[in-house]
Amino acid sequence: MAGKRRITVKRITGFLWHATTRGQVYTIVKEDGHEWPWIVLSPERERIAHPSVINDEPFTDDIRGIVRAHADGKPVPGLPADSERAADAVTTPEEAAGESTEGSDADEAAEVPASGDAYNTPTPARAVALDLIGSKWVAECDRHGPVSMGLNKFGDAVADVAYVYDNEQDAADAARFHLDRHAAQDADVMTPEDIDAAQALNFSRDQWRALGWMREGKVRETVGGFTAFDISPDKADVSAKINKRRVPGLWRAGFVKVFAVAPRVREFGLTDDGEAAFRLWSQAVRIGAVTEPEKDTKHTAVKDGPYRWLSAGDTWPGEVQAAQAAADAEAKEEAEAAALRKAEEERAALKAATPTDDELAVIDALGREGLDENAAAVLSAAYIGHVITRYRTGATSVRLDEGSNDDERRVSRTYNVNGVEKPITPEATDALSAIPANLTDATADTWHALCTSVDERYGVYWLDLQAAMDAGRAALAADEEPAAEESPELRASCEFVQTAEPGTDAEVIEWAGAGLLWQRGDGFGHAGRRVPAARVAPLIEAGTLYRSADGRVYPVKDAKAETAAPVMVGGCCSRPSSFPGATAAPPAPTTGAAG
Repeated sequence: MAGKRRITVKRITGFLWHATTRGQVYTIVKEDGHEWPWIVLSPERERIAHPSVINDEPFTDDIRGIVRAHADGKPVPGLPADSERAADAVTTPEEAAGESTEGSDADEAAEVPASGDAYNTPTPARAVALDLIGSKWVAECDRHGPVSMGLNKFGDAVADVAYVYDNEQDAADAARFHLDRHAAQDADVMTPEDIDAAQALNFSRDQWRALGWMREGKVRETVGGFTAFDISPDKADVSAKINKRRVPGLWRAGFVKVFAVAPRVREFGLTDDGEAAFRLWSQAVRIGAVTEPEKDTKHTAVKDGPYRWLSAGDTWPGEVQAAQAAADAEAKEEAEAAALRKAEEERAALKAATPTDDELAVIDALGREGLDENAAAVLSAAYIGHVITRYRTGATSVRLDEGSNDDERRVSRTYNVNGVEKPITPEATDALSAIPANLTDATADTWHALCTSVDERYGVYWLDLQAAMDAGRAALAADEEPAAEESPELRASCEFVQTAEPGTDAEVIEWAGAGLLWQRGDGFGHAGRRVPAARVAPLIEAGTLYRSADGRVYPVKDAKAETAAPVMVGGCCSRPSSFPGATAAPPAPTTGAAG
């Protein structure tokens, strides 16, 4: 095998890693309470060095460099003086778990599998069935993040095209090809052919860096030359000028492609050959299989014509039209997005300026005469909730401070569910000032119950908007007269014409005769209106009306004739009924002496 020795780095637990090379196992363990928390231990349990740490995990390339140098007998950077201690004082993870290493030699301690099922590592690349019967398959890999990427039949990861296989074997072969590449890359292994191909590229450091920038779409050409934008990994808006002949040289070699993105502006990317060359050279540099030249390498040209510099005013046929079309398309997208944002803002403003039905009902209730002060306080709190949520949909509570009158409370700030504080909008202020606050000390017990927090000492209160609106709805519902129960018979009797004088017993008897008098719990109703029980109960007690099983009240037989004559009840004579058609019966004959 050409190149450097193979080193396999595996995570065992969150605080324990193993690096295996040629049957020897190096342990990487995290030591709590130290300035350098990670330490590399040799197979003989000697402390070698501290690896670099990224996101609280050891850097695998640094581990390989330390292990490779120690295994090859080369000098290894020493430990920091402030954390160095004797090797026999080191407690390995096995010893900490109660597994003593006494009685075993170094060979037995090194008998640790280098890879495979012993580590229970999930396979990143695999074949996956698309249906239950297994008629369609895909190959995908999880190591390309942030989502899995599909694999073509050559094992290449592709993001824009989904390759579907008719059988599991083809998908498994693609996954295996891809896994082989990952294994070779993880082990820093290159075949002699790959090393020869990388040495033939012979990129300089500047050429390699320029290819990386173009791969990320950061290089543009203008009349002022070539510039790479935002190239710093830890700083924003850092740019760098690129040699005028470097990019054209890579373009002529077939590694770079050109895009017209706007008039007098070009952008660059890598061709398939450029992508493969960049990956190959990067791997060769990582394992030290090549040496970077000081000057740019002039590669064999594969382009027929020379490069046309924008600084010289040269363009390719159709480039101006393509650039203008791209700029127009971008401007059109921006205009459409701006129009969409404007329409959304207009809809939001119209919605905020239009009171809801619940809010109008609260305003109408607040305008009634003789409104109880506690009810006014509840309705005022509900009105605050409706107005604030109309102008700021994310608000959940408001802060109440003293207004112009020390006895009143007014809204000063709004809060969302996360506690973010914002000032009240001017429109909401105008709407709330149109109606008295009604949140006074006299009604404190009423509206304090709707607050999430009350600070009596400083006079600051936080009103729960949803609780206030619910209380307002409940108050309006309680103030409404309940609707009478309707039935098909009631709708069918819409042709009923009342002839009795309103307010008399004859009116009630006429309703009962038409089947339009209903019993509603302890009360009575007619045509959607409530009938006082005091008008119906005496007639029932006198035997003129009776309650039926279907919930209605009917007249007894000859009810009209019976009510036409005076009826003696408890020694008192009731007056004759005066509804049309009722006649007074002649007085009953008397016999014997007058009583």
